[in-house]
Amino acid sequence: MSQTIEQDGLYYPDGTYKSRDQIIIDSFNSPKIEYNRPFNFKSDEWFKEAQRRQEAREKTEDTYNFARIEIERDRPAFVGITGDWHLGQKINHSMLKRDTDIIAEHPLVVGAFFMGDLTDSANFNPAQDEDMLSFQEQQDMMISILDKIGKDRILAMWKGNHDFKWESKGGVNKYHGLSEKYEAPVFYGNSFVEFVINEIPINMIGSHRLRGSSIYNNSHPIVRVHREIQNLDFAFCGHTHSKGKIEQPTKVFNGAKVIGGVVCGTYQISSGYGKDNGFGDLYDPEQGMWWLKIAHDEKNIQVYSTDEMLKEAKLYM
Repeated sequence: MSQTIEQDGLYYPDGTYKSRDQIIIDSFNSPKIEYNRPFNFKSDEWFKEAQRRQEAREKTEDTYNFARIEIERDRPAFVGITGDWHLGQKINHSMLKRDTDIIAEHPLVVGAFFMGDLTDSANFNPAQDEDMLSFQEQQDMMISILDKIGKDRILAMWKGNHDFKWESKGGVNKYHGLSEKYEAPVFYGNSFVEFVINEIPINMIGSHRLRGSSIYNNSHPIVRVHREIQNLDFAFCGHTHSKGKIEQPTKVFNGAKVIGGVVCGTYQISSGYGKDNGFGDLYDPEQGMWWLKIAHDEKNIQVYSTDEMLKEAKLYM
């Protein structure tokens, strides 16, 4: 760039004039800085790096949505579906202790699926003020129950909106490390389980929450998922605090089959949210879990309450 030199300074082509003193000041205020300058990836590099990080997360985090469970039995297998404990809230403690003791100790129980919201984990008021246990105490109680049940009877777990989504906003994850600790899958959202008993496969789907609700039918989320996802035999969820079950025939190509599912109940008795929305208190048999009796010699699943399950199990002992 050409400049016009004057005795006391420089004229630049754009008409700018700088005195010799200003030129000296500009030179003095322009140090040379050396450092490892960041640079942006090109598209191919971004694809490679994004894929690498995705694969790393798949190896280290609970991002899967399928598991296969295989057992051999000489009699039916009893499997529990439980969730929405809401530890820390006002809950039916005697019912929860009874049910978890059965999961841990009954000789014909294979194990259970845990459907999330095991703790209340409210991190905003007034809900947080309703909790009788702190976040840490809720977690300690949850882990103590799961430890008593033992890893051999924890078939799978699902993260809920209370005990995962809400807490994750504050950087806390109650489910961190539980998959490794209990050697069982920890799912988030719709996930598939191929339950195989004596080489008989049963296609299941579970989630803390399935889509849909109805004032006429507590099992609406189960009915809907059977319509939206084909080739399912059984579906289960929690979340709604509206306990329900279905068993009904459905058409398949050139035939029909029986499908089923359950929405497990909560152990929570009441909350401010429930009172505000006109739900009122919950009582037995609105509360609690379901039990599956899975046949060992044909594809057949029957659903029972805890009292019914204990009576049925006696026939095979």
